[in-house]
Amino acid sequence: MTKKVYSAVKLPEETIEILKDANIDLKMFDKLDTPTEDQILENINDVEGLISGVNVTITSKIIEASKELKAIANIGAGVNNIDIEAAREKGILLTNTPGRNSVASTAETALGLMLALSRGILKNQKMVEENSFPGWQVMGFLGGQQVAYKNLFIVGFGNIGQEIARMAKGLHMNISYYDIKDRSEFKEAEAETGASFVDFEEGLKNADYIVLQMNYTEANHHFIGQEQLKRMKDSAYLINTARGGIVDEKALYQALKAGKLAGAAIDTHEEEPKINEDLLKLDNVVLTPHIGNDTYEARIEMANTAAKDLIKVLEGQEPQYLVEA
Repeated sequence: MTKKVYSAVKLPEETIEILKDANIDLKMFDKLDTPTEDQILENINDVEGLISGVNVTITSKIIEASKELKAIANIGAGVNNIDIEAAREKGILLTNTPGRNSVASTAETALGLMLALSRGILKNQKMVEENSFPGWQVMGFLGGQQVAYKNLFIVGFGNIGQEIARMAKGLHMNISYYDIKDRSEFKEAEAETGASFVDFEEGLKNADYIVLQMNYTEANHHFIGQEQLKRMKDSAYLINTARGGIVDEKALYQALKAGKLAGAAIDTHEEEPKINEDLLKLDNVVLTPHIGNDTYEARIEMANTAAKDLIKVLEGQEPQYLVEA
């Protein structure tokens, strides 16, 4: 029997074919944009499956509007864009897409930002563009700070945090991490990467580089604020590839302006898609527009995974990436 599915995101052709081959009757928001709640409501009434993305807010009103909805497949590892409680109350299953390429691409972004920030890549690029390079000098120090052999503190040691540690190991970094989950879950990753668990305050105090790769919840809004920034070294660098609300950007700006932090790299922004204009003015900041897993390999894999897991649920099978309660 044909199953009806609505996708609130524009899907790649490869993903559309996967759904068609499974005899799915697909309705899709066919724009590279984010649909409004009303636009989703117009299409959700009789569908059994919904494909969303981290840019799409799935409210309780949307969830209640579809009497047949059985599953929501979210393209992205995070699911804070969905009213999870409303979905649970209706017995709707939720899947996400923490696939290999998505994890690797986000970890690459974190390491790339760390290197670009520490080595002053952007400001040196500007020097070249202005043709103002004075020539090589032994004591010129245009290249900034070396990353290798420094102390890296990863906050959030899930799949992406662990991949960051694997990559950082190649830079001979001293790796520590903090996570609210039981440390026993990370024994294998500790052995592979050499990372060690440390208390959060200790990690902030000793790190040369702090990478945020934790899930965002209302409880950890502004997890990094004025007090946490004070505990970091003046020579430390902060990198956020998690979610914007984790960092108090006003406090971050004040710390950077006062020289209480060497620099910051931000891929996810507090008022996204709006970028903090104060941070834009600083030359010790690198800002990117939420490109963490924005690679061809990752996005195709994510969309395909969402479609395949949705098909499994609709066919009464166990999905690969079920988001547990």
